[in-house]
Amino acid sequence: MDKNSRKIDAYVLGLMLELFIIVIIFMIHISGSRNILDFIMLCITFFTVIVTYTGGLIVGLILSSIAIFAYGSYIFYNNLIQNVDIDTISYIWMISIPIVTFTAGKLQSYIVKLQETNMNLRESYKDLVTIDEQTGLGNIKLFYMHLDREISKSRRHKTPCTLMLIKFPYYKEIKKIVGENRTNKLIKEISDVIIKSTRSEDERYTIENDTLAIIMPTTDITGAQVVKDRIKSGIDNLNLKLNEEKKYVNIDTKIAILQYKEEINTSMEFKSLTEEELQYDV
Repeated sequence: MDKNSRKIDAYVLGLMLELFIIVIIFMIHISGSRNILDFIMLCITFFTVIVTYTGGLIVGLILSSIAIFAYGSYIFYNNLIQNVDIDTISYIWMISIPIVTFTAGKLQSYIVKLQETNMNLRESYKDLVTIDEQTGLGNIKLFYMHLDREISKSRRHKTPCTLMLIKFPYYKEIKKIVGENRTNKLIKEISDVIIKSTRSEDERYTIENDTLAIIMPTTDITGAQVVKDRIKSGIDNLNLKLNEEKKYVNIDTKIAILQYKEEINTSMEFKSLTEEELQYDV
């Protein structure tokens, strides 16, 4: 447990203890005199805690100062003008309200710090994650990293490297028909087909909701065509399965393959040129 968490626990316990003591004192006092003023002060105390927790320590201290000033003015006026004795409970109210306010304010500040830390950790986690949660394949960040690496290897060793893009042109329509959850399951089933149709050294990615990619090191266009036919066959079998289950959905794909050429300078250019090949797959 870190330092902030321990402080939060301490302030929560302290706040509960303080409120418990205040309520006990109030109940003991009210049972004897039934003073409506004490009930009002109890309400003000709880209201101040709520405002402090939502608005912060400064706002709470300002509100508690106003409450104490108003209450103190009232009891001292009664004492001086009407000779009403000042009870011990009156001093307790003037002391307890700022103490409770301070505790609630510190608790709120540490909770805010903890929330900010949590948000920063989430953002850092997003930056570090390279796996798509839905398909289990690499994401677009990992795709460009590995594509740059394979381009460099292909240039250096003069070995072939082929990029394949698999696009689902009716992704949005399918999503409207069967819903997001079922569409995600279909994409996962397609990614399983791709994994079974490729070699262990081939690298597979989800680069868009409707686009998957495969980097095939040491593979020329002829070898990539074999993989393409295998994937097409696997998706056809998946469509037959969906028809047998009466899902009323037909998965259509466009698959483009392009072998790396020395005139291609960057991974983005390589991907863009491969995307242009999609229009020729019918």
